[in-house]
Amino acid sequence: MKKLLAGFFCLSLISSTIFAESDLSGNGNGGKDKIGAWLGVPFIGLSYSHEINNFMEFDLLAGSTGTPFFARIVNIRSGLLFTVWEPVIKGQNCPLTIGPAIDINSWMTVYMPASIGISLLCPIRWEVNFEKVPAFNLFIEAAPAIGFSYYFGDRNHSFALNNESKWFNKKINDQMSINWIPHIGLGLRYRIQNN
Repeated sequence: MKKLLAGFFCLSLISSTIFAESDLSGNGNGGKDKIGAWLGVPFIGLSYSHEINNFMEFDLLAGSTGTPFFARIVNIRSGLLFTVWEPVIKGQNCPLTIGPAIDINSWMTVYMPASIGISLLCPIRWEVNFEKVPAFNLFIEAAPAIGFSYYFGDRNHSFALNNESKWFNKKINDQMSINWIPHIGLGLRYRIQNN
């Protein structure tokens, strides 16, 4: 875990020197709505944020991983992020945000759920803008989590159990487990202007 955090902060510092300088107002985001892609663990999907004000934004992530039409995990995560630090690098605001989030996830086999879970997270996100294309921005994020999963049928024979890491799960009984699966990833989004 220490190596992951060290890598996250190194990437954050590197990104702050690669991206630079736009004249956008607010917390470096321009338009109030941002939409784009999320690439990370444990899923790949879409990212949407709406700025409520310069210090708070509503955030939504949705995605999945696995084999389509056979077995996959589906995640939907939402939360509120608060700006806790806003360094100005080369004339541009690069907000660091943190806040509570909730994730609902389900292992699906064909079209039937094999398990359903809920997690509480604390996303830590650093957002930066591109120098030459200021309508786009990049964020780097790590989100520690704790939650539980309920397995339909016998957990010992569950497809979902066989595909989840034993390192991040603690069995409660044959149908329930506690898990702490962090979300770590990158987001690339377009800022919708004039809204």
